[in-house]
Amino acid sequence: MRILDRYIIREFLKVFALCVIGFILVMLLVELTDKIKYYFEFNPPGILMVKYFAVKVPGYLFFVIPLAILMGGMLSLFMMARRYEIIAMQANGIDAIAIARPLLLVGVVGSLLMFAANETVIPWSNRYSEYVQDVEIAGKPDRTFFKRDQIWMRSPHSITHIRNFVKANQTLERISIVKWDDNFAFTERVYADKATWWQDHWVFYGVNRTRLLPDGTFVVENIPSMVGPLDKPPDDFGRVERLANEMNLTELSAYMAKIAEEGYEPTRYLVDWHNKIAFPLVCLIMAALSVPFAVRARPGAGGVALGLGLSIFVAFGYWIVHTMFIALGHGGYLPPIAAAWAANAIFGLSAMMLLLHAGT
Repeated sequence: MRILDRYIIREFLKVFALCVIGFILVMLLVELTDKIKYYFEFNPPGILMVKYFAVKVPGYLFFVIPLAILMGGMLSLFMMARRYEIIAMQANGIDAIAIARPLLLVGVVGSLLMFAANETVIPWSNRYSEYVQDVEIAGKPDRTFFKRDQIWMRSPHSITHIRNFVKANQTLERISIVKWDDNFAFTERVYADKATWWQDHWVFYGVNRTRLLPDGTFVVENIPSMVGPLDKPPDDFGRVERLANEMNLTELSAYMAKIAEEGYEPTRYLVDWHNKIAFPLVCLIMAALSVPFAVRARPGAGGVALGLGLSIFVAFGYWIVHTMFIALGHGGYLPPIAAAWAANAIFGLSAMMLLLHAGT
């Protein structure tokens, strides 16, 4: 590696480290403000709150690193331009492409690390932080067991099986409840095609109910609708729907296959699957975008303030465009692969054109 490349990387890393630390502290402060209610409501040990925030850090880094790469590259180059170092490089025949090379290398490394983290650490962090919050801090009993998209719940006198919970419209599908008495003798079985939450109770539809009468005979009833014998509100099933950010690519592929096999449309998850591949490349794109503006800056003009403003504008622009396309993909208005890659295509091509133009 050339001396100049090492110098640019060294100057970049100084700013990058400060940006990462600053952004993490800001996100922790926001999270603390949001979660302080748990401390006053449940009064958990302080070490448990520290554990929760520590587990959340990998998830923060996943979103902080691209912004820190953009800001680190842009601020370090703007400061070099302010010190006339960029002019000195250009006077010696070093163009924008050569200046960008070490930062692009950093972007490639960052993208690879983000992809690896998204397959290993990030899903664990998202799952475990929710467990710490709901079970260890809030003290919710961990009595609901999940197998893929199936839900099993046990109580002293019943067992409930729910085939699927649709969070969007708060609907349960294919519910089966079996009850018994203190002697573990069968008393009732209730099956429903679906159930919807209405005010403060579940309404079962397409019900088949079998009851054991005191004389030992069985009565089978088919009921169009009834108030269901289920006391858990929809919020208790909120963690049932598996989230894409809690699975890696292999787990998400298996989950989509299971959903498709049961007749459901896995479009939303397919968008997220492509996004897991597309989003890590934002590190390379942000590294490329950090160069063109700085190498064309006049010596002594702007400096830190200009670099800070431009990097925030570019980062938020990318995030808004990316979020918009992902939402369109989730809604079925765009093909999944187009929704996941559209922002990368727009900003990646823009970065390439700006970099080539700056090099001329």
